[in-house]
Parts: sequence; C-alpha cells; structure tokens
Amino acid sequence: MRSRLRAKLAAAAVVAILAGASLALFAPSGPAVAFSSGGLFLDVQVQSPARLVSRGAAVDVTLEVTCNSPFGADVFVTVTQRSGSGVAQGFGSEQVGCTGSGEQVVIRAHEFGGKPFKQGTAVASAEIFGCNNVTCGSETDSEVIDIRR
Repeated sequence: MRSRLRAKLAAAAVVAILAGASLALFAPSGPAVAFSSGGLFLDVQVQSPARLVSRGAAVDVTLEVTCNSPFGADVFVTVTQRSGSGVAQGFGSEQVGCTGSGEQVVIRAHEFGGKPFKQGTAVASAEIFGCNNVTCGSETDSEVIDIRR
C-alpha cells in the first residue's frame, strides 16, 4: 500500500516538474523593459527569425530599436547555437541614429570559434547603449530565435 502511494507521489512530482520545465521552455518571455532616465529613452527587442548568411559564416538578426539619444546609440548582438558536439557563436555591432520611434535594424553576427551556424533554434542577446547631455544608459533583451535560410 505504501509503495503504491510513493509511486503515485513520485509520478505526480515528475509530471509537475515536466510541466514546469515545458512552461519555462515554451512560454514566450515578457517584453523588454526600457531604460528611461534624465530624458534618455533606450529599448531593444530581438526579433525572430534570423537569416543564415554564407553557409553559416554569419547570421542576420533583426532588432526593434527605439531611442532618443541626440548622439545615436551603439547596438550589440550575440548569437549562440548548439552545433554538433560544440557551440557556434557570433557577434555583431552597429551604431544607429535615434528618432524616438521604433525602427527595424538588421545586424550581422559573424561566427567566431570555428563552428558554423545552421538552421534551427539559437539564443540571441542584444544590448543598446546611448547617452544624452545628462546621463548614459543601456538596455538588453535575450530571446530564443529560429535561424532560417
């Protein structure tokens, strides 16, 4: 009798853990919280899908960027993907002008480390950094994205 109860409790625990893991893995993450201080506003959001470039040598990542810095802003993106028994990684950056409204920016993350990107899922992280006459700030976003041809 006790062994049946233990088996049921163990099964319930496994189901609860799997349900929680599935929810954490597949639930969409919340929107990025924008930086706003001293009249400076910065926001970056990673968009999916990204585009595979030159047979995996790079990935074009689309970002939604909003900023009002009179000097423009620096935007950085990193992409990490499982590739065989290793990891493919890439980095890209660009300086953007700030208009105060949301704009689509495509940044090419060039592979480094010897493993090419491939079609499938990856993690893309982006950061925007900018200043005005009063203050400087930054904002980040990280999302699971699809890489397609």
